[in-house]
Amino acid sequence: MPLANVDFVSPPEVVGTVTSFFGGEIGLDPCSSEFANTMVCATRYFSWEQNGLKQKWKSKNVYVYPPRDFLTPIEQPPDSVLFRKKRRFTKSAQRIWLEECVRRYQRNEFDEAIIFLTSTEVALLVTQKLNIDFPICILKERPDLYLDEPGLPKLGPTKCFGFILYLPKLINPQKAVFEFREVFSNIGRVYC
Repeated sequence: MPLANVDFVSPPEVVGTVTSFFGGEIGLDPCSSEFANTMVCATRYFSWEQNGLKQKWKSKNVYVYPPRDFLTPIEQPPDSVLFRKKRRFTKSAQRIWLEECVRRYQRNEFDEAIIFLTSTEVALLVTQKLNIDFPICILKERPDLYLDEPGLPKLGPTKCFGFILYLPKLINPQKAVFEFREVFSNIGRVYC
């Protein structure tokens, strides 16, 4: 996975809400960096050099803020369906990470996950196209993003929106979704 020219770090209010929701600890951030993890404070993280798409995600919970980049077919994880002959094309990294997170969730690599997306196309259109039907929070305000470099300088006003997708625990999912709605309704509108 190539290093994006400029990548961003999650907004503190999103990270704080996620950390609180997960009981005070983010277990794994599979697409992070040394600088980003100073904000996220995940117990474990994978940098772009380690390529989290190729690592095991065994963890209690996972927080994912995918890079805002594009991945060529060679950089994408292999298709999990045998003999599928779909033409592969360059895709949004946010889409690839979303798809991979859902696949790993279905394989029980972790109990629950929060995916923070800033691509409206991925959050609203790709999820419908791929039948990814999980609770989503649309942030009330445009997110404050930070540059992924020393000191985490704040990025100026952005035109992107923020979307938080929740993959709930399989044990008592109704309770987990209710708690997601309760916690995340403070920073956005939640749809279940």
